[in-house]
Amino acid sequence: MNFHAHTQVEHLKRYLKIFFQKEKKGWLKILLFYNIYIPIGILCIIGLAIYINPLPPKTAYLAIGQDGSSYQRISNNFEEFFKKNNIKLELISTNGLGEGLKGLQAIESNINASFLTVGFASGKDYPDLVSLGSVQFSPIWIFYKGSEIQTNDPFHYFSNKKISIGLPGEATNTLYRKLSQISDVHPVRNVIELSHKDGAHALQEGKIDALFIVDGIQSETVKGLLKDTKIKIMNFSLADAYIKKLPLLQKLTIPKGSRSIEKVEPPHDITILASTTNLLVEKDTHRAIQWAFLLAAKENNRDSNAFFSSPDFFPKDIDRSFPLSPIAERFYKNGVPSIFSYMPIWVASLLDSMWIYIFAFFALIIPALKLMEGARLYPSEELMNKTFINLRVLDEAISGATSKQEVEEVLKAAQECEDNIASLYIYGKNSRFYFNLRNALSGIKRDAQAKLGSLKS
Repeated sequence: MNFHAHTQVEHLKRYLKIFFQKEKKGWLKILLFYNIYIPIGILCIIGLAIYINPLPPKTAYLAIGQDGSSYQRISNNFEEFFKKNNIKLELISTNGLGEGLKGLQAIESNINASFLTVGFASGKDYPDLVSLGSVQFSPIWIFYKGSEIQTNDPFHYFSNKKISIGLPGEATNTLYRKLSQISDVHPVRNVIELSHKDGAHALQEGKIDALFIVDGIQSETVKGLLKDTKIKIMNFSLADAYIKKLPLLQKLTIPKGSRSIEKVEPPHDITILASTTNLLVEKDTHRAIQWAFLLAAKENNRDSNAFFSSPDFFPKDIDRSFPLSPIAERFYKNGVPSIFSYMPIWVASLLDSMWIYIFAFFALIIPALKLMEGARLYPSEELMNKTFINLRVLDEAISGATSKQEVEEVLKAAQECEDNIASLYIYGKNSRFYFNLRNALSGIKRDAQAKLGSLKS
């Protein structure tokens, strides 16, 4: 480094040192001037940080229903997605989705997300829960053995036979009873309340005549029954009529030969009814966790071999029995913001939710800067005004002095005022007034000396 460059660097260092020393002294004076307002402002900033809540929890808890269900497979995919994004997803097995819903609602439970079959419950009974949308179709299957059954009303047909309808208080059980009431099969007779897995075993072993089950086609239990060529699927020939009575239902078709092209099984199209599966979360679930669930559902559906829907169909805003969360509303209206492709989920979700704050920041930045400028000017001007008032008092005291003692007291006060001016906080914009004060004080001291010489002892 040559001498000239070295000199420039030294000048810069000296300038920065002086600058920061002045800034330090200036802000210290401001803190002393505003006093109580500073901690109030700090509390407001802390409150805003708490409200924004930038950091997500380290672990999310998802209720996944019975073993062998399609929800378990989806949950395993979700767990992998969360892991890739440095969030732990704890999977909580339950006896069914109804139990998961209870855990989600219970204050003492750590479950903060659960699948729920549409038709089992509604948001009016669970005001603290919101939906992230539907993640899959949940077909309504009636499996049976033996010859093909041709009937318009399967519920009436099986009303005097042994049929498993799922565990008490669960979605499968609830939907069976709703559909039975539509068919005027009331009260339900001969029903057996078994889990999906136990019901499937009982059907295959000939202990029951039929199995009613509501679950996705990727369920291990459902897949096992579909592979069994002795098991038949009930056709809902009046599917449209059921949907008119219960609009939350969907109509799906199992195409001819889709179980076995070689054996052409089934030998004709089969129409079945279906519900959908919603993913519910607590209202106060962190936005990053909600985005993680939505993105996981999107990736899961893209990678899955969907039978009843196209790969990009789910997640979908199909049912409003539970209100959508604001995050989900944003997702279904505008899609996934591009920022999620470049940043971690928690950062991207924070910036995405803060766009309104960012917009407001830029909209208010000029007034805010002016306000800051005023905050620095105000104490400076107030202190200078008080000093000018004190100088005016000293000037009047000199004019009214009638003895040397009185003038000497004025000079003593002037010296104290000079010390005060030297330590006075004056904002850079008002620096010229510093010299005005010193000049005024010098004039007062000269007048005092002159007055002192004119007075007799």
